[in-house]
Amino acid sequence: MRILVTGATGLIGTQLCRHLLSKGHSLHILTRTPWQTDDAQTKVFQWSPQNMQIDHRALVGVHAIINLAGAKINQRWTAKNKRSILKSRIQSTRLLFDAVKQTNQKPHLINASAIGIYPSDFQRQYTEADAVFSNDFDGEVVRQWEEEAKQFEKLFCKTTILRIGLVLSSKGGAFVPLSLPTRWGFGAWFGNGQQWQSWIHIDDLVGVIDYCLQNKMEGCINATAPNPVCQRDLIQTIAKKVGAPQFLPGIPKFLMSIALGEMHKLVYDSIYAKPERLLDSRFPYQFPEFSACVADLIATYK
Repeated sequence: MRILVTGATGLIGTQLCRHLLSKGHSLHILTRTPWQTDDAQTKVFQWSPQNMQIDHRALVGVHAIINLAGAKINQRWTAKNKRSILKSRIQSTRLLFDAVKQTNQKPHLINASAIGIYPSDFQRQYTEADAVFSNDFDGEVVRQWEEEAKQFEKLFCKTTILRIGLVLSSKGGAFVPLSLPTRWGFGAWFGNGQQWQSWIHIDDLVGVIDYCLQNKMEGCINATAPNPVCQRDLIQTIAKKVGAPQFLPGIPKFLMSIALGEMHKLVYDSIYAKPERLLDSRFPYQFPEFSACVADLIATYK
């Protein structure tokens, strides 16, 4: 299968590309800064979503598109950064749509999204069937991004939207900044630590993407592990696995609002996103339990 990947140099994209190549797929990679490659299975093409420019050769013979492109959301939410966070997602997805529209192809689109589309709630468990959406900035970004991806359905393309939870990897993302202070006995949760964290091991996330490709799954999918944990349990589990004490109280919200500004809501939100569709289809999780996930990440962390 020939697969077009955007966001290929990010945390998820890097591991995903390695996985797809190992399965014998060929890759077309879209990037703002192309590089030379000697890999016969990989071709690199240039695009500029900001300027709505794309090398149309990237679409030739493509069976699927995996769109992971977008500015990181865990940056201070200034007015400028908010525009960048939103526009980078909308423009990249729209540019792909316009490019596919000019061809006779109907590639399967797998588009990244996030569980931030759901409102923060300490009691509710969300499944893909829930149509209640957050009105906060991150929720609005995700909602608009999904609407843009759904345009591909008008071209009769299979369209999969992955609402991704907290991605845990020993190579970066959330796990490293959480585990480093915890190793030294300075691990702490935010607030009372009762907020739900819907997480997924990066190996399982890559597996989910591959699974959706192979099984032609469509619609919205909660890309999370089946057993979310409270933030307090998350920190305490990491501390236990590294053999470190955990004695610090929760970090007050007002302190993080000073340090992070409006973005501080991300660490206090509670979202329990149940991967009902993956469970119903019997997706084979490698790490369904948080304890085993942490043990694996600690063993592979360098």
